[in-house]
This record gives sequence, structure tokens and C-alpha cells, in this order.
Amino acid sequence: MAKDIYAGYINELNQPEVRPHTGISSADIPAGQNTLQVLKEISSKLDAFQPSGANSGTPEAELAVINGKVVIPDQGILEADIYVRDGKIHALGRQAGIRAERTIDVAGKYVCPGIVDPHTHLGLFTPLDIDMESETRAAIAGGVTTMGVFIGGERSHFDTMSEFAAAMGKNAYTDVIPHLVIGTGEQKREIREYSRRLGITSFKLYLNGIPGMIKSVDDAFIADVLEQVKSLEKPGIVCCHAENPHLVARALRQTKEKYPDSHDISYWAETHPSMAEEEAVIRMSYLAGKMETPVYLVHISSRVGIERLRQLKPYNKYLHVETTSPYLAVNGGDLTGPLFKMEPPIRDREDQEALWQALDDGIIDTIGTDNTCGTIAEKNPDDTIWNVIPGYSVIQGHLSAAITEGVVKRGLTLEKVITHMTKRPAEIFGIYPQKGTLLPGSDADMVILDLAQSDLYKAAEQLSRSDFSIYEGRQFYGRPFMTIKGGQVAAEDGRMSAQPPRGILLER
Repeated sequence: MAKDIYAGYINELNQPEVRPHTGISSADIPAGQNTLQVLKEISSKLDAFQPSGANSGTPEAELAVINGKVVIPDQGILEADIYVRDGKIHALGRQAGIRAERTIDVAGKYVCPGIVDPHTHLGLFTPLDIDMESETRAAIAGGVTTMGVFIGGERSHFDTMSEFAAAMGKNAYTDVIPHLVIGTGEQKREIREYSRRLGITSFKLYLNGIPGMIKSVDDAFIADVLEQVKSLEKPGIVCCHAENPHLVARALRQTKEKYPDSHDISYWAETHPSMAEEEAVIRMSYLAGKMETPVYLVHISSRVGIERLRQLKPYNKYLHVETTSPYLAVNGGDLTGPLFKMEPPIRDREDQEALWQALDDGIIDTIGTDNTCGTIAEKNPDDTIWNVIPGYSVIQGHLSAAITEGVVKRGLTLEKVITHMTKRPAEIFGIYPQKGTLLPGSDADMVILDLAQSDLYKAAEQLSRSDFSIYEGRQFYGRPFMTIKGGQVAAEDGRMSAQPPRGILLER
């Protein structure tokens, strides 16, 4: 869907003139009507132009999810039933008389849109097919129904996307937003064709690369890519790993000279000083504004980076900001060994609290994972900390970690946290309202939460191929009771259903 087909209808209910609009706000709810009543009217309008099975004796919906507390991002929480037909939300409300082939009673539980994780990596340390199956399976069990996947390599992406699509067809349980890493001249020249022929509109630049794996790019290359993306026929966006590579290289050299044989994870943070992130935030804000091209700053991790964004973002409409659930759930006091190594590093408690405040007040737009699966053996933890491989699998705990830290511990509303994990990434990457909400016409992707139950997080019980977790032994609330994707029950109580992989590569 290119736009929210119900926004105009709601606007007409409220006023004689229809203004440009991107979604429902509280001002759009007519006087004397509550949100549920408006949604029921929308559903009745939907019935007027969709065929009904009432006279044929066949059920009008394949699935009914009843008696739940439905979380509508940016709107609130409603007590409503949801009806699904042809893989889409068919109706929402107390629709007496709608018959369904299957009914699931979720009384006392919350029904949220399927989580959109905008930031993951697949196939870095093992063949793509293996990671695709493992991590999309873990995602579904954790309530994530759509994954943004960064696709790298130095070949033309016409080749890499052909291989990626083939792996998806066999192994993906989630839908995927492909983001293409641009690191060569050939890839840069082909950006417009990637958009036109592949339907891809999001691209990534590594201001600071990973030695031996990914090269850093300079400002001229960044400006070229921003110019190419600005020229696309469809709205595009440039994702950025925002760290100054020269400051990181300097800090790494100095720290290794002081502690050449160290295994201590605490020294890793010194190699990626927060000033490197702060400088890159300033630079990308400047370039985005000058080139008039939207940018998406991935995995912002530091308090000083956030402080700069507080100064810049209100005056720069091209800036979008992501942090990750590990940075929101873990801080330096939790680090117990090299398995926690990541780029950028997990930082201190003051950084963690600054990220939560920025999420609460809207400086941060989205929560991703930066999920990079590896096993203990692949991470090589017995070597010095300098040679340990960065990355961890966290996608199955993504939602529970955010709810535990944000809703339970810090008192943010469930709706606010869910909005940053569903609607916001869907809007930024051009797939709203197909994804990111539960309005009629949207994909029937849902996660049903039981907030009354908590569990100890154990790596051995997760569906990722990884054999460790940075959340090991943590008490997490908000366990996904059930995940529904495309109107089909895909996982229940942490176990996959018998449904085969049915992921879709999302074009924009």
C-alpha cells in the first residue's frame, strides 16, 4: 500500500475539507464518537466493497481474534475483536454476526501489530540459507514478522539480490525489507536501477567500516550516494553507520598499545569513543540537509550522540534515528565477557538512560536489534578481545527486552514502545500501512502478549542457531504468547507451528 486508505475517510467524518494526512490523530475522532466506534464504521465501509459470504453459507473471515486489548500505534489500546480475510485485517470492533473458520480467544492479553525490526544481518559467518532459516524462525517466535536485512558484498547487487531472493523463497519465515550496502563505484552507479528494477529504496553507508570485512567510505562517496538517492522516482533513504573512522582507528591503536594481550571486554568501549559517534552525527546531519536527502542513523548508542541529535533533529526534517534493544537493555555494568562484544560497543548506564529518554520524547524514532548471529566458536572468545568477532543474536528477545526495560521498569506506555517498534519503522521504510498497524486492509501480522507472565531468558530455549545470549538469566516480561503472520498462526508459546516458510521480499 502506498498510503493509508482510511485516513481520508476519517478526515471527512470530522470536517468538510480533506487535508493532506498520513494517519489518524486524536483530532480526527469526531465529537461524540470514540476510536472504537470510528473503527467499526471503517469496517462497515470495508464490507460495502468487499464480497461477503453471509448469503453463501461460507464464513466471512478465516480467523477471529477476540476479547483482546488491541494496540493501535499512535492511537491507544482498544478492547476489540479482529477479523482476518485473505491474509488482511478485514474488520476491527465488536462485529456481531461475522462468522470465522477459526476463533482464538485472547482475553486478558494484548494484540499488537507484528514487530518490524529494521536492522538485521544474515549470512555473515555461515551460509545465508542457514542464517535465513535460523534467525527468521527466532524472529517469528519473538513476535517479529518483518525484518530489515542489510545485504553487503562487493559485487553488483543484481547478483546478490538474486541469491538472496532464492534463499528467502526456501527458508524465510518473516517478510523482509532489503537494504543494500553501497561500498563500490559499481554499486553507487546502479542505485537508480536497484530502485527501478528491484523496488529497493533503502541503502546503507559505513562511515566506519569493519577491518577485513567492510570498507569505510569518505565524504565525497557519501555525497554521491545522497545525490543518487535524491534522484530516485520513489522516496528513498540512506542508512548510515555513524562513527568517524579516523577517531576510531586512533583510539583502537592507543588502546591496543596499552593492553596488547587483554581479554577484558571493558577495554573494547575505549576503542569506539562516543565522540566518534557525535562527530558523525553532526556530519551526516549537515550532509543530509545540504543534499536534501533523508538519512537514517543506525544503532545510536551514546549520550553525547543523543545530545547532539537534540540540537539538530528538530531543525532537520531529513534525520531519522534508530537505537537497538541491546543498548536499551544492557549497559557496561552487565558485561561479563567477550561474548558481549559489538560495534558500536555497549556503553554505560548514563548512555542507556539517555537513550530511553530520547525514545520517550521522540528524538529516537525506531528500535532495531542489529542482530548478527554467531556461535561461541565463531566469535572466538578465547583470543584477545581485539580478535573476538563482534555480534550476537537477540531477535527472539527483542520485544520482551524492550517491554521489560521500557514499560515495566521505566513506566513508558505499551502503546508508545510498540509504536517505535512497528509503525515508525514501517513509515520510514515505505511499507506503512501494509505493515505497522492493525487497521482494516493492513497485513494480518500480529503478536499477542501476556504481560502478566515473566520468564527467565535462556539461550538453550531460543530458536536461533546461536548457542549463547547476552540476556542469559534475565527476567523478562511481555512474552509473545502467539505470533500470527498473514492471518496464519506461525508460532505459539515459543514454538513454531507446522506452517512452512512463507516470507515475502517487500518491494517499495
